[in-house]
Amino acid sequence: MHQFYILLSLISTIFYLSCEYKPEEKKEPVNPIYEIQEKFAKVIQESAPSVVTILTHSKTGKTPLIFRFSEEPFPFDSETLGSGFVIKKDSSHLYIVTNSHVVEKSKVITVKFYNGYESKGIIVGQDKQTDIAVVKVKIDENISNIKPLKLGTTKNLKVGYFVISGGSPYNLGHTFTFGIISALNRNLGISPYENYIQTDAAINPGDSGGPLLDINGYVIGMNTAIIQSGQGLGFAIPIDTVRDLSFEIIKYGKVKRGWLGVLVQEIDRKMKDNLKIDYGVLVIKVFKNSPAKKSGIKTGDIILSINGKEISSLQDMRYVISHLKPKEKAEVEILRNKKRMVITVTIEEKLDKEN
Repeated sequence: MHQFYILLSLISTIFYLSCEYKPEEKKEPVNPIYEIQEKFAKVIQESAPSVVTILTHSKTGKTPLIFRFSEEPFPFDSETLGSGFVIKKDSSHLYIVTNSHVVEKSKVITVKFYNGYESKGIIVGQDKQTDIAVVKVKIDENISNIKPLKLGTTKNLKVGYFVISGGSPYNLGHTFTFGIISALNRNLGISPYENYIQTDAAINPGDSGGPLLDINGYVIGMNTAIIQSGQGLGFAIPIDTVRDLSFEIIKYGKVKRGWLGVLVQEIDRKMKDNLKIDYGVLVIKVFKNSPAKKSGIKTGDIILSINGKEISSLQDMRYVISHLKPKEKAEVEILRNKKRMVITVTIEEKLDKEN
């Protein structure tokens, strides 16, 4: 009798399990193209509210071979057109970064948001040498939900990485285009402080000041120029530069740029071979009462590096010096009489009259 109950219990268990068993459904393989597409759509959706159109009343002129977008005339009530994006928010204002050339000649600035709302923009400050400006807009209920875009870095970028460009080409607000990073560290000769990201993402007049985003929605650059006679040749200021200088503009109303006080020239291959060096620039003048003069740098010295960063060209020198701040101490490695030495220089603020 006992065995009968055991058998009955076993049969009941098997019957229950058979009812509960469901054959495993085969899952369709995920299409990676679809996943990427959805990722891009999400980035654009989340970024769009923070991208703005900037309309200014200004003069226009002739269009050179390499031009900045707002210099192109538009048939919109004699206005010039640009873009920008929210980089900071406080209790009373949104701070929008754009190109200096978009707003530098403006009498009236109108900022247009994704929801069609328009507000008056006020220039906080600008740095014409790097083509960066900050405009602020007073917060009200129409734009209170807008957040600053996420800021990335250019340190880990590689040629070939995907990018998304946002802006307002020809007043077609909130247009996004897709491409790749075509090159890094480009110098076009239109600014003393260049280190541009080159992209083939479609950029047109009106996109100036708009963000260049990576596939995770982080800003990696700000659109600034194109080569008009070419196709797919757009350039953006690296976000590291945009971040540092725009926050300085917000704090001080301007950029406090460091000054070393030397005039240098590049050295040829023959001289490098003779000195057994692969990089460096020659000091041809040390300015009176400059930080360099005070620290003991002399005409004829070869500057090899500043704070460990090798100096191979005039552009390298300008770029490194531009990131030094007043009162900062810089370690300048020089070659003098074929002997290497390191000189500590206390950087001073560069005034407009100084070289």
